Amino acid sequence: MAVKEDYIAGGFEFATEAEAKAARNDENKIQAIDKKLNYKNFEAVSMVYNKAIENHVFETVIGELYLKKLQEHLIDIKEAGSDFVLKPVPIRSGLSYTKRTEETAKVKVRIRPQKEVKEKLKFSIILNFFLALIIVVLFIITLTGENANIINYRTVITNQYAQWEQELQEREKTVKEKEKELLEK
Repeated sequence: MAVKEDYIAGGFEFATEAEAKAARNDENKIQAIDKKLNYKNFEAVSMVYNKAIENHVFETVIGELYLKKLQEHLIDIKEAGSDFVLKPVPIRSGLSYTKRTEETAKVKVRIRPQKEVKEKLKFSIILNFFLALIIVVLFIITLTGENANIINYRTVITNQYAQWEQELQEREKTVKEKEKELLEK
């Protein structure tokens, strides 16, 4: 079987193209660090080493090998008698990382028991029924209410104008009767 070029990075063959891309990113990070880092300065090298471990800068075996190289370099240039303790290089690639991610994925996925799902469904149906009942009651109140609303505004306004007209006619009639009485006197 032929090896795909897209799966190769840093002399390693990766299982997927995404892993190879991550390895190429690690190579680019290493090159950027190499350009700026003074390997003779113990403090600078130890700071880069610790920050790279704390911030999980590297994702692949290429980065882990670089961290191991920095660790060995720090051991070589460490001053005699200093009590500097090196952190171990964390392994995030390979089988151990795959098993950990699978285990955490299994922990995150929780299947609810069928009984719990049925109880929640029953509660949901009852709640929806009561909400629908409340909506029906609100519509009935709206339709039978005397206040104008979007459903019965035309009828209410027409009735109100009819009532005003009737009142005006009654007043006119009384005014005309009073005028008649005054004219007769």
